[in-house]
Amino acid sequence: MKVAIDCRSLRKSPSGIPNFLVSAINSIATLNPSWTLFLLSNEPFNPELEKQLLISDNIKIIIQPFFVAKKIALIWLVFKVRTILKQIKPDLFWAPAFLTPPFIPSNIKTLVTVHDMVYKEHKETMSLANRVYFDLFHDISIKNANFLWSNSTFTKEGIIKYFPERKCKDIFSGFFINTSIFKKDEINSEEKAEICLKHNLNDKFLLFVGTLEPRKNLTFLLSLMPQLALLGFDLLIVGANGWGETKIKNVVEAEGFPKEKVKFAGFLTTDELIKIFNVASVYVSTSLNEGFGMPQLEAMACGCPVVSPHNSAMVEVVAGAGETVSSWDKVDWVKTINKVYLNRDSYIEAGFKRVEEYNREYVIRKLQSYLNGEF
Repeated sequence: MKVAIDCRSLRKSPSGIPNFLVSAINSIATLNPSWTLFLLSNEPFNPELEKQLLISDNIKIIIQPFFVAKKIALIWLVFKVRTILKQIKPDLFWAPAFLTPPFIPSNIKTLVTVHDMVYKEHKETMSLANRVYFDLFHDISIKNANFLWSNSTFTKEGIIKYFPERKCKDIFSGFFINTSIFKKDEINSEEKAEICLKHNLNDKFLLFVGTLEPRKNLTFLLSLMPQLALLGFDLLIVGANGWGETKIKNVVEAEGFPKEKVKFAGFLTTDELIKIFNVASVYVSTSLNEGFGMPQLEAMACGCPVVSPHNSAMVEVVAGAGETVSSWDKVDWVKTINKVYLNRDSYIEAGFKRVEEYNREYVIRKLQSYLNGEF
């Protein structure tokens, strides 16, 4: 089989979808040596992500910009991809980030990976550029796909709810993280002290990882810090600035807020992030909605216990391995975070077991059966 893959996300810094895509490409190429994977992009890949690709004979990287608008991905998707597909003649076009280009030749089947229903349920939290992009291609991509791959049961239910009229009736569900790199490392006390010193943290700290945008609900997490600081916790927030009005500055600058207990690390490399996951006391998310919960699973893989809201796909990823909080009562959250901290060892072991349930090889083999009509 010849598979063309939209790999524009690999141009960007390592994060959720790019990390997933690299892991998926490596597994598909390894488990299916007779398949040829064509990795398509309008620009070169991020060096860190390209280094993680296990380049083999059945992986072909095709970088073909559209010179009228070399760096505008939307124009490339509309006007260039069809030309590339005519050249390589794939059996399947895979859109790992929702969107398929228009005018795909009718003999090429399409696989669309759907990561969430944010566009339907929390459109106001998206950037203007993404809203325009999704307005053009989101619904039609999902409705017309030959195959649909949801990352969670929650997302699958969203597809069924919002797209009752769709070509693909049977939706595949399954996901994974790259446990080759997100794993427990032996970090000694001296190394941990160096990491904490670098970020000006004490060794009892909470961690959040994600883009700083409204859906992540960081103002609520920050509102917990006056109480959490009294229990000795620092908070490290890892992630690039996103979009929208998060009101983070208003909370941090408020009178009486323990500003010295909150640190913003910005973007970190994957290696740096893995070390942070390995030494953090508890990973905390207060997100309003997640299609999966990849940072939560990455944290558990690195031996960091997790607290998340009892909503969306975070329920299926975290509940029973970490703790989920059903209310937005601050007292409930502070008690739960401290409970997890005081019982870290049991939550760490439960987290390792949960990660095993998201086995990459198993998911890829099931996906292959799905694509072969054996679903």
